[in-house]
Amino acid sequence: MKNMKIRIKVKKGKNEGSILIIGVTIMAFLLVFAVPFLFQFPAENKAADKSSCYSAALSLAEAGVERAIREMNHGDISGWKGNSKFRMLTISSIQAPEVNVIGDIEIRVEEPSGENPVVKSTGRVAYTDSLAEGKTARIILERSSRVGLERSGNSWVCSLLQNQISTASMERSSI
Repeated sequence: MKNMKIRIKVKKGKNEGSILIIGVTIMAFLLVFAVPFLFQFPAENKAADKSSCYSAALSLAEAGVERAIREMNHGDISGWKGNSKFRMLTISSIQAPEVNVIGDIEIRVEEPSGENPVVKSTGRVAYTDSLAEGKTARIILERSSRVGLERSGNSWVCSLLQNQISTASMERSSI
């Protein structure tokens, strides 16, 4: 084998430093297109966080409605704040379902002993230190008689239970 030598001839002259100018031009061009995207990401993150807070607040409001229905059916809401026209309960620092967010629930029952009580439940979660996001669920309930079936030996016994509350209609609104 022969030893091969490769020689590179460099001409000094007009092309000296042209690659640097081309590289800087390409970088400047890319920078012009990249900078707007840098400012877009925080806005998208903020919108996603706000949407997550709204969902958590709505989940808390719905949990408040469920709590009111359960307490009216199986418990006693006379221990809640208020009078015969309305009762109110506030639950603080409760974790919203499915997310790692702590919030508050305010439940208000209008005409709790009436035929169609109205439950208004508001869930609030902290969006920023000074701003809280809230969602409200408003439910109009109607009382109905339920039939209970119990097994006694080989036969079923039918009995009328006390008036239970079921959901008649639901409205959602935001504060």
